[in-house]
Amino acid sequence: MRYENKFWHRIGNRFYNQNTAIDLSELKYLHCGVDTVKQLFNCLLDQDVLKMIQAAHDASERFIFIKGIDWMITRSSKASGYQYILKNLDLGFVVLLKSFYAEYDLSGSHIKIECTPQLIAQHSPESLTNEIHAIASLFGYQLVPAGVSCHIAVDVKGFQVPADLESRLVAKAKRQYKFNSISNAQLDLNETAVIYGAGQSYTFGSAGALQFCIYDKTAEALKSDKLDFWQGIWSKVPSTGFDGDFSKPETMSEYSPVDTVHRIEARFHHSVINQFCWGTKGDDGKNISIKTFADLAPHLTALWRYALNNFRLQHSTSYIDPVWQFLIEDIQFYCPAPALLYRREQKPPSQNTRRNVAFWLGNQIRLYARKRYDPRFVVNKLLSCGLEAELADYFSVRLFGEADLLQEVLYDFVAEKMRFLILDGVAA
Repeated sequence: MRYENKFWHRIGNRFYNQNTAIDLSELKYLHCGVDTVKQLFNCLLDQDVLKMIQAAHDASERFIFIKGIDWMITRSSKASGYQYILKNLDLGFVVLLKSFYAEYDLSGSHIKIECTPQLIAQHSPESLTNEIHAIASLFGYQLVPAGVSCHIAVDVKGFQVPADLESRLVAKAKRQYKFNSISNAQLDLNETAVIYGAGQSYTFGSAGALQFCIYDKTAEALKSDKLDFWQGIWSKVPSTGFDGDFSKPETMSEYSPVDTVHRIEARFHHSVINQFCWGTKGDDGKNISIKTFADLAPHLTALWRYALNNFRLQHSTSYIDPVWQFLIEDIQFYCPAPALLYRREQKPPSQNTRRNVAFWLGNQIRLYARKRYDPRFVVNKLLSCGLEAELADYFSVRLFGEADLLQEVLYDFVAEKMRFLILDGVAA
């Protein structure tokens, strides 16, 4: 079936077309913001700190003190991609450390930092980005922001989830899985729709791409023991009828503790953010670059509208649902959306990843060290394998005009790495 995305005529909260009129005066926004930020870093790990963490974990210690900050330490599963989890929710940070897919002593994607909603609410995008970088510097150096993901959300009262939401939501989710009256569902599936909690929560899409959720935030906040925090946020919204008389506090806030609040949330994986970078041109004609939360913030309003169109609630085959039009036209994150044509594209084939170079280089040096080859011989072999351009990119050296510099930088790196492997017994 072919669906159109026509907008309604609108006067305030009243939406109408030639056949129907709908009044959304009861729909009230209580919060609009970023719920989760996850920042990736490529870096060299601080080996002293890594040894401290390994020793504490091996000794079954639950807590560790690193450079003035207490952390709770746990071992992560390989599914997360990282070996250790360090948590300090009092500060608002969760740090995933030491990639399973990169050598511990080579530069790689070794750090991912997740921020809590409480921390995000206290900072501007620029100051939060600085805070994240400061935490990352506790664990590594030569930090290079490698990508960011986030969840953006709107909390509303007066919204009733349609009983036929599944059939009216036009999305790429082809397979639908229904889980009623269960408290949690975690599925690693592409193009899925998951409904659980007797219709309290709807999740569409894959966690590793763009995911869209609608759920009862009141119930979720109560379950996660965060209701006091969110009630404090919601209570700051003044009532439509508030006349400025502060002697009547019960009329000041739009939110009442008896209200049910629904959250409409779009979750952007860092790979999706990267696709927008590869497919979207800025005003200067160059691809936009988004590596940190400060980079991402100006684009959030546009991405929100993209998500609402990607998971679009239809009123009919011609018109979108008025609630969706309300969400598209009235919601703004930090700043208005720039007038850019936002497109997603896959990574260009010619764009190489440093991670693959790091894997290859580390394995090659380890094998040569076991045979005790001379570093100069190893360098010549590495430079003769046809990957000069990739090596130049990895060491941030221009290939043309600085070939001698590449050779010297590579020699210093190989000599130091082989010496470490031999003396540490790794190459025995």
